[in-house]
Amino acid sequence: MKVFIWERVEQCSDFYHPEGGVVVFAEDETSARALANSEECCEIREDEKPDCVRDVLGGEASVYVFPDAGCC
Repeated sequence: MKVFIWERVEQCSDFYHPEGGVVVFAEDETSARALANSEECCEIREDEKPDCVRDVLGGEASVYVFPDAGCC
């Protein structure tokens, strides 16, 4: 299992400011992207590469989306 961290993606919410960060625990990057993009309003583009990838022990596949709070 690995953790994939995108510090900033262009589209991760339907808020006024749709940018934000995404963290995914998955077996590989293809699975991580599929899991993230299955979340409502999250669309990680092919040219948006993870900022960090680390091996982790155990766990299950999961997605955490951190939308920008914005100014409003």
